[in-house]
Amino acid sequence: MRDTVKTTSTACLLVFLLAGLSLGQNRLQSGPSPAVVGPAYDVSIGYANLTMAIPSAGHVNLSGVDASGTVALSPRWGATIDSSYLRSSDVLSTTHQGYMLSLHTGPVFYPVEHGNTRLFVRALAGAALVDGAVPLKSPEYYCGWLVRPTYAFGGGIEHSVSGQFVVRINADYVRTSFYGATGAVQPQNNLRVAASVVFHLRQHRHQSRARLR
Repeated sequence: MRDTVKTTSTACLLVFLLAGLSLGQNRLQSGPSPAVVGPAYDVSIGYANLTMAIPSAGHVNLSGVDASGTVALSPRWGATIDSSYLRSSDVLSTTHQGYMLSLHTGPVFYPVEHGNTRLFVRALAGAALVDGAVPLKSPEYYCGWLVRPTYAFGGGIEHSVSGQFVVRINADYVRTSFYGATGAVQPQNNLRVAASVVFHLRQHRHQSRARLR
């Protein structure tokens, strides 16, 4: 099962990046770029850490990779798709390896922008595959995996460092589900923090700036 999850995650990431490269090729032009042409696009990849709550048992830290893509329909509003694969080699001293594979999508809003820095908030929904374990009487434990709908909301900050490259730091509350000690499905309240490098495939250009000499 773990090999299948890793293979699926890798394949999705490769398809996503290839799609981004294709969009990047479409923006090549022989002349100067127009002031404003359609939506803006960006892709990102980075490191993420998630504190996952195991119902009635405690918390476990998972770490891994987070990848996303955003379509900015205007300077204030956009839509994003976000996927992460996070794992731990030991869940609550049970020696069982745990992981979370998630896929979310939803709107993103940029309320504040100052110079090369801007803030954003977002609300996402999707699905998550959670594999974990619940300690019982030592050395016994209950383990399994579960796929359920999930949602997340949070925000972050972006800072342009060079040309089309941006550094992004964000935090999200992620709501998932997993089994409790009795085997019943219970909600999980998780906190995910990520640091990513963003590459803008196409950026909004303001006409007022284009006229400056």
